[in-house]
Amino acid sequence: MAIETAAANSNADTVAPSDVANAAVGTLHVQITDLESDKGFLFVALLDSADQYDAGDRFFRSDNKVPIREGRASVTFERVPYGTYAVKVFHDENANGELDTNFVGFPKEGFGFSNDAMGQFGPPTFEQAAFSIQDKTLLIEITAK
Repeated sequence: MAIETAAANSNADTVAPSDVANAAVGTLHVQITDLESDKGFLFVALLDSADQYDAGDRFFRSDNKVPIREGRASVTFERVPYGTYAVKVFHDENANGELDTNFVGFPKEGFGFSNDAMGQFGPPTFEQAAFSIQDKTLLIEITAK
């Protein structure tokens, strides 16, 4: 089953986390705030397992570039099978398709995770960022770091 993704004022895209046959589905609205500028785009990944979550940035690679306005962005994932997920976002401010980091690997561009989770010496775990979709509509908010 494919999850349909619709970013505000952008083209729709399709993302396919693990297929779940005959599952109840809901709509997930993700609002991202505190972005440092309106330059570039926001990349958003909806992940349904620790394996996907830990797979690096390959799930950010899509045509779904979310526009930023007044330091805010939003994206809606439709037809999401009920279950446990995590969201990762990064602000590609210079539009080079990469999350730029400094010499020790800390991001130089904005980023965030569902639950506003933060790790101690790296990104938070899937479990720290995980949330459940069990209703027809769910809104989560992420504050960019």
